[in-house]
Amino acid sequence: MNMSINERKQRWCDFYKGARRSVVLIEMDCGKQIYPTPDNMDKFFEYVLHRYHVQADCFEWLDDDRVPCISATQGTDVFAHAFGSPVVYPGNYPPFARPAVFTAAEAAKLKKPKLENSTLMEVIEYGYKLRKSAPGMLMKLPDIQSPLDIAALVWEKENFFIALYDDPDAVKDLMAVITEVLTEFLELWFKTFGNEFIAHYPDYYMPYGITLSEDEIGSINCEQFKEFSVPEICKLAGHFGGQIGIHCCANAKHQWSILKNIPGLVMLNLVQPDDVIKEASSYFRL
Repeated sequence: MNMSINERKQRWCDFYKGARRSVVLIEMDCGKQIYPTPDNMDKFFEYVLHRYHVQADCFEWLDDDRVPCISATQGTDVFAHAFGSPVVYPGNYPPFARPAVFTAAEAAKLKKPKLENSTLMEVIEYGYKLRKSAPGMLMKLPDIQSPLDIAALVWEKENFFIALYDDPDAVKDLMAVITEVLTEFLELWFKTFGNEFIAHYPDYYMPYGITLSEDEIGSINCEQFKEFSVPEICKLAGHFGGQIGIHCCANAKHQWSILKNIPGLVMLNLVQPDDVIKEASSYFRL
């Protein structure tokens, strides 16, 4: 069945409103995956465009709910890098960040990066270059981590988890600055590319709001999730209209009741074994 882009978008909107029970994304073969490194950005650029054209070709005959998009995803390093974290480029895997600080005292000395002078502008400029190559197409958000997850990348993770107990104010101060930077970045992103987008993972369409990954909640307790992360998530979601989609690949079943009650949650993606997914499907549907 051939279907227009707008009809597919409407199916996602119906899903979020509860008028549709399921949506389907079918992965297609896009050839050998190319990951970005400083010396192969041209190849990565061509791969991203190739992936978009494969999606567009499949759109003509494959009856799933995918909306073709251009991917600007760079890896989980994007925001940590702006705070001074060095980045590792494996070549056969997405880039990732190493810690920039190891103590509360070092974290307190971190300065809020100015968006216009930060590495985040490279992400915007790269997205703009992609958009010029495929005008009018939806952009896929970069891999946006939650303020908690970004803080756990910037601040060496073992010491960061200890700081949740020993230096909670230092953790909250860093997360508050991260939320400010996320807000400024997303404001510029939506101003540049429009408010509708494709989430960084999986590739679901959002006509509004924001999406992010919240993975570190698998390593903390419920009280810490509510104290440190939920306020920043709600602040971000509220600033962008109140709707949010969350990806979590952690073993975080103990956090389900909190996730379920996050205001404006319209999409939750869990990466877990089949039996856990079936249980989650029943739990979150009620």
